[in-house]
Amino acid sequence: MPTDDTGLDSAFGFAGIGRWEMTVDDGSLRLDPVCRDLFELSDSDATAQSVIVERIVEADRERVFKALDTLTTNGDEYDQTFRLNLPSGRERWLRGVAKLSKGPDGSKVIGVSFDVTSEQKLLAERELHLSEINHRIKNLFALVAAMISSAARESTDKDEVVSNLRDRVTALDRAHSLMLRTDVSRPIPLEALLNEILAPARSLQTIVMSGVEVLIPAKAITSLVLIFHEWVTNSAKYGALRHSDGTINVEWVPYDGGVRILWRELVPDYDIDAEKGFGSRLIQASAMQLRAEKERRFEDGWLTIDMRLPLDGY
Repeated sequence: MPTDDTGLDSAFGFAGIGRWEMTVDDGSLRLDPVCRDLFELSDSDATAQSVIVERIVEADRERVFKALDTLTTNGDEYDQTFRLNLPSGRERWLRGVAKLSKGPDGSKVIGVSFDVTSEQKLLAERELHLSEINHRIKNLFALVAAMISSAARESTDKDEVVSNLRDRVTALDRAHSLMLRTDVSRPIPLEALLNEILAPARSLQTIVMSGVEVLIPAKAITSLVLIFHEWVTNSAKYGALRHSDGTINVEWVPYDGGVRILWRELVPDYDIDAEKGFGSRLIQASAMQLRAEKERRFEDGWLTIDMRLPLDGY
């Protein structure tokens, strides 16, 4: 692509900014070497609009080319961010900015494209964190509601209700502190971890835990607490912890390099679709971080969650 300033041309290349031109009348394209590299195009592909169209993720194509049509028709600003389908399989987001240039030889679209993958990943992480915070807040409200109901059922006067709720809120604070890693600097026994998370929601239910002592490495605690917290919250909303006579059995068995955890709760009226939503996605994301394998099944009135948790590598 011709340039009026060799120094400026070099500066664009060093900055990873690719330049391109499109002739409005016939749709012909010219891309500089940097732009071709961004799209992973060969020299012959760089002039084929159909190849470039295929490089853009299908979900983004209509928006991108509609904006380009609006630019060529009305001269509106073109500024689009989109994903690419690359032959290498690499994840890449590009931002394209262009303007319409009219001259005696016809109209051209002159634009630049540059990689914004890292920024898009940060935005996605921020959205996930915001969703996670909102979800935690909703879970806290759900647990508090369950705590109030349990305290009312178990208490005979106002002072007893207040004392009951105070103890549960204190337990909830301890569980929340674990999620924030404020008191996590060394391994924690699995049973102690489960007791901390269950304490705010449990009341008269039968909860049986069994297994030899297993220490959870500090680096795995946050993700595991998120998983346990989701299990407990779901149980308080839909399962055994919703009923004063509910039953939960938790068993863990070590294996070479990890531990298998079996969570079973008796819930004859369990809604198998109740846990679908952000909570299930959060559990899945946390399990992936832990390299854990998890299976959930419901039969004969029992909900069973079977999770194999690797503990090596921490």
